[in-house]
Amino acid sequence: MMDRPGPRRRSFELPGHDRSADPAVEALTQLIESERDRALQEEPELVATQDPGQLWLRWFAIGATLEVCALLERHADEYRDQVLRQVGALIFGDGIQSDVDPARAEPRLRDLFESAGADAVQACMQGDGDMAHYLAGLRVSAARGTRSPLN
Repeated sequence: MMDRPGPRRRSFELPGHDRSADPAVEALTQLIESERDRALQEEPELVATQDPGQLWLRWFAIGATLEVCALLERHADEYRDQVLRQVGALIFGDGIQSDVDPARAEPRLRDLFESAGADAVQACMQGDGDMAHYLAGLRVSAARGTRSPLN
């Protein structure tokens, strides 16, 4: 079994922003990157075949963001949108935008990955260090024979 990489250490400041990063953004970014990295390390072929456009990872990020905002009692759409944009920019480099049309995602799988993101946040809050919620969603996607759409 291969060793899992530790958390990445990097600046969580977005270019052009003077203020210090929101701790929610830092925590979400680390959580999502850890989930993605684990999936890539353990089953890279599954990631490549089931989520080539990273649409499911984006839905995972949306679910995780909504859950963190709910836990922090930050219910304003403006705050949630800001956090999601910052997390998306740090993970995907282009914000949460994608060439993949989210409307083409199968609704049940979209909901599965959104719930997996929320579950990952809850598990993290409870101290569960065995994170593999995104990977579990990819396995369900593969079992159903459904991949994230490309372009």
